[in-house]
Amino acid sequence: MKHLSLIIIDDERSARDLLRELLSGMPGVTIQGEAGSVDEAFPMILKFRPDLLLLDIQMPNKDGFVLVEKLCQHQVNVEVIFVTAYEKYAIRAIKSSAFDYLLKPVKKVDLAASLAKFSEKVQSERMNDRFSQLMYQLNEKTKLKFRNRTGFTMIDPEEILCCRADSNYTVIELDSGKRLTVSINLGKVEEMLPQLCFSRISRSVIVNLHYLAAVDRKNMTCDIVNQSRHTLHVSKKYLKELEKDCDRHFSMQG
Repeated sequence: MKHLSLIIIDDERSARDLLRELLSGMPGVTIQGEAGSVDEAFPMILKFRPDLLLLDIQMPNKDGFVLVEKLCQHQVNVEVIFVTAYEKYAIRAIKSSAFDYLLKPVKKVDLAASLAKFSEKVQSERMNDRFSQLMYQLNEKTKLKFRNRTGFTMIDPEEILCCRADSNYTVIELDSGKRLTVSINLGKVEEMLPQLCFSRISRSVIVNLHYLAAVDRKNMTCDIVNQSRHTLHVSKKYLKELEKDCDRHFSMQG
């Protein structure tokens, strides 16, 4: 097995102790830390940047899926092996394109097999490909709740053409041609949007990559197309990142 680093995340100390004991005899494995909650685990992951998480699904307050979504929002690429006592969660883990899942109580032979499979996979794939696919699946078809002056509106991200800053508000332009003004700034809106589907092209505009038709590097513009074509300015600062976002987005769709 190639050398790999991991973090154990489980709210039950006995479960963490068991995983640590099972891992102790496995060569090439480094346990960088242990956490009992999502809030405890997140800064630890940012600090150590492990190869792998052994992540419990059912935990108080915030479950394992919440942690994965939070990591996506901060563009942290890490593989996940979900650990659960309930087989029903394993189905969701599989559909979410997690690397693997283990049922509690974890057996050493199953853990060793999963880690060996992970080690082999790392040699043939970029690690962030599967993680990006996981996040693409988790974010797919999730409606967003935006507050406005009279209440709130539920919006399917796929219907959003672009978002424009308007002081402390944000104007959301939909594919239908409708415009909505929501009472949060563009930065907060950006945090809510699926990371693989949207890209910031300037300090004041975010576009849906699904509608992106062309980018003109010379003139620093991009075209988004629905019923008509819209040409928008792209700031030099965001041009290179826009291209990277496009590569990730369309590779997941393909």
